[in-house]
Amino acid sequence: MGERLDELCETAADEQENGRSKKSRHARRWALLVVVLSVAALAWSCVFHGNLTRKPVGFLTTNDAVIALRLGGGRTTAGDDKPYYDGWIVLLDAQGRGQVASVDEINGGDVLWSDRGVFYGSPSQDYVTTDSGTQQTTWQFTRRGDVQRYALPDGALVAVRRESNDYHIGTLFPDGTHASVETEGVGRGIGQCGGRIVAITTTEKSESIKSAAFEAYAAQFGGGDMPEALEVVVQLNDFDGDVPPVLAVAPMGEGLSSNQHMFDCEGEVITVPSAQKNGEREWLVLQRWDLSTGQRTIIPVVDEDGNAIELGEDLGVSDSEAIRVGNEYRFVSWGGDAFAVDPASGQGRYLFSLDTPRYGPDGYLVTFQVSESGVYALKDRRADRVVTLSYRPWEGGEWRDIFTTRDLAYYLNEGYISGALDIQSFAVRPGWNGGAQ
Repeated sequence: MGERLDELCETAADEQENGRSKKSRHARRWALLVVVLSVAALAWSCVFHGNLTRKPVGFLTTNDAVIALRLGGGRTTAGDDKPYYDGWIVLLDAQGRGQVASVDEINGGDVLWSDRGVFYGSPSQDYVTTDSGTQQTTWQFTRRGDVQRYALPDGALVAVRRESNDYHIGTLFPDGTHASVETEGVGRGIGQCGGRIVAITTTEKSESIKSAAFEAYAAQFGGGDMPEALEVVVQLNDFDGDVPPVLAVAPMGEGLSSNQHMFDCEGEVITVPSAQKNGEREWLVLQRWDLSTGQRTIIPVVDEDGNAIELGEDLGVSDSEAIRVGNEYRFVSWGGDAFAVDPASGQGRYLFSLDTPRYGPDGYLVTFQVSESGVYALKDRRADRVVTLSYRPWEGGEWRDIFTTRDLAYYLNEGYISGALDIQSFAVRPGWNGGAQ
């Protein structure tokens, strides 16, 4: 990028010299315009805060970056009581140095790093940043909530956005084209299985699929007594019509809860870590939905001694980052509790928890990502906004710090319009194993 700007400035200087030698007013004005644009581009690219260089989003490239961060969550009200938002995308190398660009805020901003590049967005746009630059896609809709981003096997990138209970699924295809689908009131849990984005919802919450869900249940179980409410798996992408197709149904599970955006997928079977409440206690279970038969099985998870794994205030599975490693589904919850479970048998292992305080004056705001070898944690110290990237292997190790930076504090503490922001999500470059070294 520096060489590109140097060339730009040299071109501007040449144009300026040519303008002086010519008597044409047009040439002089053209030279002046080139100089102004070049200087503006250079100024935008050379705003420094510590080891971070602030640039326009169109000037971002991945280059030596190994981690991408989405900052946001700040909000204020100004003029006619309309909300305004701030947001940033940050690309850092293994030493915590890098680039930052302003991107319109979207609630829960998610970032995905796939083979196609870093994928992130704003309420009405999506961006893909690669080594060669940043591509931008503008949508005809606007959504304030970013739920999750997925990379499909064919190279397509999918962004799931939310406004109240309505979802908009935008797909960027490898050939540069894009398409979108909107659904109403669908999606208590969302995940990916192969090329499909699926959601688990209920007939109580999703009126639009209620009729189709009860028809599917009657066809599957031969009529008879119908439950008052059903849990339903629907497909959110790549379908025709106004209502997403129903893939599986089951009677509403009493005391069963799950809040996941990542599912395990084996062929046509999806597995979802869930909590089963019994009285005042909760236990770890797996929901296994077979999309080929449309049926669900609930499997209790037990530890090495055959005992059910109890969840609670200090141990949870909600909103997990997860990955398949061999025969095990391994995941870490938003609270930093890590588990490994065999989806077929329910044999599970509690692995570890975050050893950093999350509340109080010395607490941290923490987000997670997983790899086949272990867990990455991005820890934002509440007191001074010092950020540390740490890593811990799934098996036989401790948390280890990779880098610590104070340079993000400026952006976390100061929004253009709003106050303090948070790290909403982060993604590690595919194939980078800096934590495992």
